[in-house]
Amino acid sequence: MKKIRRWGEEICRTPILKVTLVLTLAAPALLILPAEQSAVASPIINVTSGARTAPPPLEPQEYSIQSRAATPVHIYHAIGSLTRGEGLHAIVNTATMTYKDMKTLSVNYRLERWTGTAWVTFKGSSSTQTRTNVLRSNVDWEVTAGYYYRVVSVHTANDGTTSDQSMHITPSVLF
Repeated sequence: MKKIRRWGEEICRTPILKVTLVLTLAAPALLILPAEQSAVASPIINVTSGARTAPPPLEPQEYSIQSRAATPVHIYHAIGSLTRGEGLHAIVNTATMTYKDMKTLSVNYRLERWTGTAWVTFKGSSSTQTRTNVLRSNVDWEVTAGYYYRVVSVHTANDGTTSDQSMHITPSVLF
């Protein structure tokens, strides 16, 4: 360590250099302003994602089966899905499967759009078949950019005497 004399005192030069070096290097970091926007997003518009509304509240994926019997006896698989197609196309697929052929097997489904405060029906459709144990339905709908969408599907199986019903809600997708 190199020591110098100043006004009759001995000063250690090395610690002063270290402190000066640290302050010199840290100063630009303290003066740089962040280029990103605030962490608090607008409650109405999310500019980063392109959304026209705030995202919908996080909800668990819903799936339920109801039957007139004590326990569901027909439906073992009922699902709806929402995927992106080309451009602004929402691809909706549903599938309903039962243990045996049903007198009627049907699905009613709707594409819902988040308004910022509530889910509203955007489009809807249904499909029914007789004497089958598998029902698949697909549709391709054009949607509006900047909105969150989800699919709600209600699947029904009826063997002529007993009826099962299952509801499925997909997670939301931003288009």
